[in-house]
Amino acid sequence: MSIRVKLYMSYLAMAFVPVILMILLMLLIFFAGGKLDMREFTEAQRNENFNQALIYGELSYVISDDTEKLEDPVFVHSVQQKLSDQWAGLIITKDGIVTEVSPYLTELSPNENWQQLVDNLEDEYSFKLYRFTAHPLEVVYSDGSKGSVVLLHRTEQVPIFWHPLSMALGLLLVLLTSLLLTYYVSRSIIRPIQSLRTAALRIKEGDLSDELDMGKLCKTTRLTEISQLSSAFEEMRIRLKLSIDQSLQYEENRKLLLSHITHDLKTPISAIKGYVEGIVDGIANTEEKRVRYMQTIYRKATDMDQLIDELFLYTKLDLQKVAYDFKVVDLNRYMEQFIDEQRFEMDKEGVELRFTPKLDAPLLIAADLDKLNRVLANILHNSLKYMVHQDELVNPIISIVMTEHNGNARIIIDDTGPGIDENDLPYIFDGFYRAEQSRNSEMGGSGLGLAIVKQIIEGHGGFVWAENKEEGGARICLELPITTAVRTVNEHEEHTNH
Repeated sequence: MSIRVKLYMSYLAMAFVPVILMILLMLLIFFAGGKLDMREFTEAQRNENFNQALIYGELSYVISDDTEKLEDPVFVHSVQQKLSDQWAGLIITKDGIVTEVSPYLTELSPNENWQQLVDNLEDEYSFKLYRFTAHPLEVVYSDGSKGSVVLLHRTEQVPIFWHPLSMALGLLLVLLTSLLLTYYVSRSIIRPIQSLRTAALRIKEGDLSDELDMGKLCKTTRLTEISQLSSAFEEMRIRLKLSIDQSLQYEENRKLLLSHITHDLKTPISAIKGYVEGIVDGIANTEEKRVRYMQTIYRKATDMDQLIDELFLYTKLDLQKVAYDFKVVDLNRYMEQFIDEQRFEMDKEGVELRFTPKLDAPLLIAADLDKLNRVLANILHNSLKYMVHQDELVNPIISIVMTEHNGNARIIIDDTGPGIDENDLPYIFDGFYRAEQSRNSEMGGSGLGLAIVKQIIEGHGGFVWAENKEEGGARICLELPITTAVRTVNEHEEHTNH
């Protein structure tokens, strides 16, 4: 139930519940008093007023036409009896002296000074908490003396405290109803808000580890505004925690990056300084040594330049500041051209390069050809490096197979090298990770080649993974989404839906 509906229902309940309770209480009182029906009560009140008026009319007739009956005890007793049945009574005076008081009235107020009451007659009196009205009539007796007849009759069937008591009781019921409904409604709102406040204070203190208890909140609030707020708050906490964790990871990566850069740049620089000192100190005292020293210096400088180039590219890719120039190409034809370009270097190293295209249909992809060249070159260089430096390897082969899988173009690159240690498989695409832990540039490398591969492939909307073949050797798999070329107004240009 939403908060709005709860508030509407509580307002309606505050208005109607006290009225219903009052009606039930009145019915209970009537039932306890022997009144089983409201109509019985109202009818009794109407009858009482009617009978009192009837007796009063009869008495008025007697006073005006037959005053002698007022001195007849039998007649007076019968009138008093009739009036007492209608909660009324007479006070009769003669020459200012009270001669008769209704037994009904004396029973109601046994200690009352009736003479004083008649001498200081007022309009209303109260006896036993009931309100009575006085109606005086002047009388002239047959002997010429004067007197009066005062009729006191009950004006209401309920005690005089009933009206303020019922009002106070009604206000009390309204107050209790309001308090109970307010407590019930506020409990379902305030408790979840207090939980959110506690969670917010924990976040303020930097504690993002505690999960907001959504089960408890949803159990009390269900699909209300509070549960929606709680869901949004929990999602915010998760994203904030992820953002902070990523920031911490980036900071750790930055420190690691600086450490690797320092080490990887220092190694070739130290080698260059050593060979230069050898030339300056005259250690290279022959032309052959000097040429060998200069070639080594050039190779180290080239390695350092390549490391800086890879580091620069990796940083730009990691910051997503590299612009891609996508073009639609047939991956089969592109791979054939690329393999032809790589065969010369592979043959020179004694490695056989095999290629199996997918011939049944073209594989159209949207790719940045320069960066795709970098991806394939890094993978081939990585395979070549490990196969060439393995002394026991016979007939080194790198095979590339093209397939299609689930709407993606898949490139499978196998080699017959030593394979990848199972402990290293999850990490070889991380920056600066070396399966070969040596810092030798010939074998260990910079640790950025496969990290650049992953960044570029993901930038193309694809993904890459590594595994070991059952018969030995490593396998690198690339998948790129297949696209469809769309003709534009100029038939020599194409764009893609990539």
